[in-house]
Amino acid sequence: MKHRHIDLGGIGFSLIECDNLIREWDDCISERQKTYVCFCEAHLWTRAVRETDVAAALNQADYVLPDGVGITLGARMCGFRFHERMPGPVIMLRYCAHGVDKGYKHFFYGGGDGVAETLKCRFEEKFPGIKIVGTHCPPFRPLADVEKKQVADMINASGADVVWVGLGAPKQEKWMEEFAPLLDAPLLMGVGAAFDFHTANRRWAPAWIRRIGMEWLFRALTGGPKMFMRYAKTIPVYCFLMGKCALRRRLGKK
Repeated sequence: MKHRHIDLGGIGFSLIECDNLIREWDDCISERQKTYVCFCEAHLWTRAVRETDVAAALNQADYVLPDGVGITLGARMCGFRFHERMPGPVIMLRYCAHGVDKGYKHFFYGGGDGVAETLKCRFEEKFPGIKIVGTHCPPFRPLADVEKKQVADMINASGADVVWVGLGAPKQEKWMEEFAPLLDAPLLMGVGAAFDFHTANRRWAPAWIRRIGMEWLFRALTGGPKMFMRYAKTIPVYCFLMGKCALRRRLGKK
């Protein structure tokens, strides 16, 4: 890929504008160039900084994009500036709309029981003419080797150009790292909660809240005790790690 990267705590983020990003993805599909994309927010980033397997999954990706305001603000603390935030649910809508006229074929992998199929129905209504060639909701347990082969064969048989992966972070990033060599589809996208947001299975923050960078607070307050505790645990760790990154930058260290 021709785009630049910046380093935040050992994780390489793509520095690219959305219009250029879409053109590059179009090239990946036309050239059948295997590519996987991670949308990284503060929780995933803190996991990656501390866990080598998560870091490896992100750093093997062709694109790591700034999903949350924590990443864009953290980058500024470290002396970098992204062109824009690129939340997975928003990019999913944009690229699905973009791909209708091009005839791209999509596969939805992930979500709870029935979510991927519901998403297929919603998107066929929202984007008339979209080609959704398959859906699959895997079990929450690890897959056996024979099941992995069955999944790869199923996705390959669909002829998908884009596989949207909604397993949650960091499970979906590890899945893409493992399955990218097994799949014929050139483009894998790990979009996390997008499946639930776009099926109204979970509340998505209103657009004005997303614009001011407060989606994380909305999710913490409306996502139930589990989501609240995730943010309560993540924020102090994020502040410490990002502060450490910023200090090292100021001192001229890597």
